[in-house]
Amino acid sequence: MINYIHILISAQLHAPYETEPFDSYLCHRTAQAWEIAKLMRGAAERGHLVIGMGDFNMIPLSLAHRIIETHSPVRDVWRMMHPDSSVGAAKDLVEKNRGLPTPTAEFNLATNGTTCESALNTWRWNEAHKKRLAKGENVVIENSVLDPNAKRLDYIFFSSGLCRSAATGEVSSEWTLECANVGMTTRHPHLHCSLSDHFSIEATLIRHIPDPAKAYSDNGPWTLPETYLPIATYDEILHMISTYARREKWQRRLRMAHLLFQLIVSVGCLIAVWWSPNNYVSFILMFISTIGLSTGVIDGLMGGLFVGSELRALKEFEWEVSNVKARAIDATASSMGTGKDMKREGLDSEGA
Repeated sequence: MINYIHILISAQLHAPYETEPFDSYLCHRTAQAWEIAKLMRGAAERGHLVIGMGDFNMIPLSLAHRIIETHSPVRDVWRMMHPDSSVGAAKDLVEKNRGLPTPTAEFNLATNGTTCESALNTWRWNEAHKKRLAKGENVVIENSVLDPNAKRLDYIFFSSGLCRSAATGEVSSEWTLECANVGMTTRHPHLHCSLSDHFSIEATLIRHIPDPAKAYSDNGPWTLPETYLPIATYDEILHMISTYARREKWQRRLRMAHLLFQLIVSVGCLIAVWWSPNNYVSFILMFISTIGLSTGVIDGLMGGLFVGSELRALKEFEWEVSNVKARAIDATASSMGTGKDMKREGLDSEGA
């Protein structure tokens, strides 16, 4: 029996507003990548074709990217086809350290797979070009223009479905990657603007039909090998969670203090109305009381309810990372022990 079930995951991780590691939402994006990796791994363990796609708001080989590719069997299709492609914008330090020249827009599309901040995307143009477009002018940008800001934030992650022969038990991949390219680069025929502020990533997968003479069966969950990030990376994640949790606890205290302060101010304004000499003074006092108490209640709800639920989710995330770190330490110690045993056996055989 051939497995026809495929799992498609569409996702958009939290947008970054600063570069790593100074991004305020790095912890959110890391936790989201962790959850997505769990979903993808669970689907792959059932032998399904797994495809994850969307605007992941991360650059290649960033922490979130490494979590997805390490803790699930999926691979970034673009890096499968172009393993030496860029890992950020040419102006970023991570790319400058590679010592490569500033790429052209054409090279970025063909080799680096850039989908965001491209010089060819009209939504990223300066105001002068946008005004020309607004007047109906078809502004043309040459493909040879230097493109230092372009980077890739959009991805297709792919893990082939598996087939197992009922006769031999041999496992084979049902799907393979044929090609990947950047799409949606054409403009609107009348407005002359790009179809989106991001270009798309497109991939072609080829399905290998098993030999009809052979029977294939699905024997339940598959056992996928455990792969781990370096131990230092788990320490980095745990430190990030701890730092973010401290910040959230401090903000919760500030929000609750703001609520208490506004309650006191509101009561004070209501009492002051009794001795108000004029009506307009009473109106000002009531207005201050209403606006202040409203903002205080909103802050109090955010601190008491939403921040509390976020902290509970962080504790669960921290617990999972700690457990995986412990397994990674055990796996490292086990592999080192095996290596020492093999070395000892070699010495013993030489002595014999």
